Amino acid sequence: MAMIEKKNYTLRHIILIICVVVILFPFVWLISTSIRRDNAAFSTKLFSNRLTVNNYKDLILQTPNVPELINELNSLSSYVGGYSGLSTSEAQNKATKYISSLEGYFTETQKNFDDLESSYNEIFTIYETQNKDQFFNKINNIRKEDYQTLQEELTTVLNLSQSMGINVDPTQLQTLLSEYFTQRKEIITNWEKSSLNKDSEYYIETVNTILQIPLKTSAWRVRTYRRWVKEEPEAERFEESILSLSERWDSIETEIEKVQEDIQLQANELYGQSISQISQLEAELNNINSQISQINSQQSLLERQNSEIYNSLSALFDIFIVEKERLNAAYNILSGQDLTNVKGKTPLFGEDKSFYDNVQKSFQIFPLAFEDLNSIDMFIENGFVETLALFTKVYQFLNDNFTKIYAIKDSKSILPGYQSAKSSTLKLSENIDELLALTSQYSSNTQQLAQYSAQLNTLREQKNEIQTTLTQLKQENEEMLSNLKKIQNIPFLLVYLESANQEISNNFESVNYASFVSSKYYPYFTPDRNRYVLMNWYNNLLESKRRFDQGREKLTVIQNQMEENINIFKTNLTEYLTLNQGGNVTTIIPLSEIQKLYNTQYGKASADIARASRIVSDLSNYIDSPELKSKLRNIDKDLYLLQQDWSAKIRKPFMRWLLNSIMVAGITSVLTVLITSIAAYPFSRMRFVGRKQGLFFLMIIQMFPAVMFMIAIYGILKFMGDYFGVLGLDSLDGLIFAYMGGIAYNMWLFKGYYDTIPDSLEESAMIDGATRFQTFWRIVLPLSLPIIAVVMILTFMNIFNEFVMARIILQSESNYTYAVGLQSFSSGPYETEWGLFTAASLLGAIPMVVLFLSLQKWIIGGLTQGSVKG
Repeated sequence: MAMIEKKNYTLRHIILIICVVVILFPFVWLISTSIRRDNAAFSTKLFSNRLTVNNYKDLILQTPNVPELINELNSLSSYVGGYSGLSTSEAQNKATKYISSLEGYFTETQKNFDDLESSYNEIFTIYETQNKDQFFNKINNIRKEDYQTLQEELTTVLNLSQSMGINVDPTQLQTLLSEYFTQRKEIITNWEKSSLNKDSEYYIETVNTILQIPLKTSAWRVRTYRRWVKEEPEAERFEESILSLSERWDSIETEIEKVQEDIQLQANELYGQSISQISQLEAELNNINSQISQINSQQSLLERQNSEIYNSLSALFDIFIVEKERLNAAYNILSGQDLTNVKGKTPLFGEDKSFYDNVQKSFQIFPLAFEDLNSIDMFIENGFVETLALFTKVYQFLNDNFTKIYAIKDSKSILPGYQSAKSSTLKLSENIDELLALTSQYSSNTQQLAQYSAQLNTLREQKNEIQTTLTQLKQENEEMLSNLKKIQNIPFLLVYLESANQEISNNFESVNYASFVSSKYYPYFTPDRNRYVLMNWYNNLLESKRRFDQGREKLTVIQNQMEENINIFKTNLTEYLTLNQGGNVTTIIPLSEIQKLYNTQYGKASADIARASRIVSDLSNYIDSPELKSKLRNIDKDLYLLQQDWSAKIRKPFMRWLLNSIMVAGITSVLTVLITSIAAYPFSRMRFVGRKQGLFFLMIIQMFPAVMFMIAIYGILKFMGDYFGVLGLDSLDGLIFAYMGGIAYNMWLFKGYYDTIPDSLEESAMIDGATRFQTFWRIVLPLSLPIIAVVMILTFMNIFNEFVMARIILQSESNYTYAVGLQSFSSGPYETEWGLFTAASLLGAIPMVVLFLSLQKWIIGGLTQGSVKG
């Protein structure tokens, strides 16, 4: 008997599974995103419990909600848009209908609020009567696990300290901590037994204050205690116990410092050289960093000053450059004169005396300014130094020869130069004092900046050397330093340990414990992020209820004010609608007030309601009680539906787009089948001149995509629309005309299929008296049903999903096809509307699926029989 060999296909199965997952994931994502409330492309949960079919309802039914009804009433009262042709009575009927719908939403909103209030109360009741003990049992189990973990951590760290030769005695600190927590428990117990108002904000703040670690009471005394005593004098008798608890905590912190100092002393004795070196280097590094910071600050200050000075000097330079050429020309005239035998003469008054004084002054100032800026590249490049050098030369000459020049200034050869020099000098004299102050300050700042730069280079070199040495030392002693740091944190570990040893019996203790152990007070204890969710569960439930109450209060105020305005509008409905009849423009105050209320106030209420919904959704994921989980999710659902009634939505004529696509694809498919089935017949059955060339031409056409002819198609459609009014741009008939360009490929399919039908069938029919058309219509076409189905479905699917050509031809939103309209969901007013986008994608697939399933039996036969046989 032959043995049956068992083959192992594990690898093949793994590959197939991976392929299936990769292929199906987009479809699964599409479905899950379309029914998920969170408007996000990707969520931490692919299959969320926050599901809704509202995306589908918004696409198909599009029932107007509150903001849409408000907009419709405003449009109706102004007779704009689709209401422009209504009579007063028709407008009144529509307004009455809209008002009735709006009032229905108001009634439904109040009912939802009452139901939600009842649901919250039921949850609190169930929690108190059925689940509270279970909650605190689980909470204390978590705390006990923490205690066990921390106890093991303490043992490990103490063993580590022993191995390093460091003796840590935690006894005194443990005693103080035990006494502290005992006293704290007594205080809370006494408060619970007192007649104090337990719901008072002062009571809650006080309990949270003494449960916090580290304990700080200074702010509590100022902010809470004084006001609390005024409202409840009984609270005064607890002040002393709180202050005593605060003093006990101070003694704990003192003991913590003492233990850490003792650890540090022992570490210095054992590892003193390395620790001392590291500490010294760190101190030097901090000192250098401090110096660098100070110098950088001074540098920045000087650079800002120099920038301002440069701007001022640039303004002066604009003035000086104007006089530069004149002074140079005057200098050339005056310096060319022979003054050897001229007897000098000093001016005594007037402009000449002022000219003489300013020449002497300029002779002193310009050389100094030139000296200040001569070595600064910026001023050399912009020509300022060159100008100052010229002025220095000119005024040195004028100062040395002024009396002689003045004596003969009236001579024809000297007078023009003298007058020009005098005019320029008097103009420059207005800014010459400012020039020296600016150049002197700029030069001083530049020198100081150079010194700072040198100091910084030196300090950075020192810093790099110290950092290199310090890094090397730390690497050599990395394990020792890490262990020492951990040992020094033993006091904080003891605080954690004692805190985890305290029984948790109320929500205050639960929340504060979770907050404390997550605070990294002891940095080496890092619990999971969601470990203490249960401890904050009740507090978060209260927060959700608080947010709901706030949102309810705000929305109720909005609704009441809207109802007042609606009643005014209803009372004067006929008059208001008559005001704007016939093109008048009158503001209907009640409606504008309603619109303003929604636009300015609803956002605040919505934020509170959305937050309440998000919190209860998260809470439902962290409890085991089926009853609580169900009620929380119902609240989340009801809050979401409440928001849907009031939130503004993106409304698109999706069903119109879908109908447009079905119509365009259907008509194109039918016309394509009709034309190609008839046109392909002669190429298959007849022999005529140009037959082969015609087939070749059809093959050439189908080699090029239709988009290549888009400019030509666009021009044809524009021409026909402008001059004939048919088949134009932004019309479905024009789009159908453009799509008809794809018949060449389908003609080849029909021709190939006709070739498989025997000629003898037609010849027999023609012998019996049938015409050529009758044989085609009664014999060939019925036998060609498979290829007709194939061409129909392939053409329909291609046209239905086509985007580029439709996007170019169609401009009006009402004329969009499905593919073009779908793209509009990818760019919402604030973000991509993923929910609507995916829901629209799935709805758009329905026509193609229906058509494909109805005709699929013809596809295989049609494609294979339509192929050209060899």
